[in-house]
Amino acid sequence: MQSIIQSPYHVELSPPLVAVVVLVLLAPYWLGPIRIKFKQSRPASPQGMQPVPNAASLAPLLAGFVAGSWRALEALGFGNFAILQQGAGVVLLGEIEPGTIATALAIQKADGQLHSLVGFTTRISGGRTLRTSNSPLAAITPAPAGESRLRLPRERDTERLYAVHLRRMGEATAAGAKVERLTIGDPVAYQHREELSSLAQFVSCGYWQRSGGRLTLTWRGAFLSAWRLLPPWREISRNRDERWAAARG
Repeated sequence: MQSIIQSPYHVELSPPLVAVVVLVLLAPYWLGPIRIKFKQSRPASPQGMQPVPNAASLAPLLAGFVAGSWRALEALGFGNFAILQQGAGVVLLGEIEPGTIATALAIQKADGQLHSLVGFTTRISGGRTLRTSNSPLAAITPAPAGESRLRLPRERDTERLYAVHLRRMGEATAAGAKVERLTIGDPVAYQHREELSSLAQFVSCGYWQRSGGRLTLTWRGAFLSAWRLLPPWREISRNRDERWAAARG
């Protein structure tokens, strides 16, 4: 005779309990967007930026980031550097012929951690823009029309990152595009234009809306921008870009 041993840990889940478990497991995908919808807002215009004469006047972590980025970009041929401070962050701008701008950005968080990225921007004929960066965070909005982004968050070597950007430029010019001249000029004005363009895209894609002097998330924006930072969309985007770079490495 076959004996049946019943586990004392066996639990039958009723449908209502299953629903609760599923809701808890999926909380980042529904509760997270609801929370940021009511908690997050941002200024509707770029915040004040101040030119900084040299890195020595910055906080030690920011100064070290700027000095290291400056050396790495200078070794690649970039020049005409400018340092801007904005709140708890710093931006280093540099340019190289025929028309690429390098941006190294770092923000020191309240916990003392430094969040940083390096990016390259090139404008090509037809009103198109190529952007290559190692931003650790995925973009929370779609790219504007005519803008092609490639993000390699695990590539922290500036020289290799720039080599990827050069390959992208090479493919564009091989297809008949021409690199348009792009210079920093007035660094504050340049960065101001960049931020204005980003803020305009936040609104035009329907993710954010103007409310007085601030931008607040729409319901659509709260859910879609949150999902862009969660699996599987985060990994899909990153892996796609990494495959592109590896195939041309």
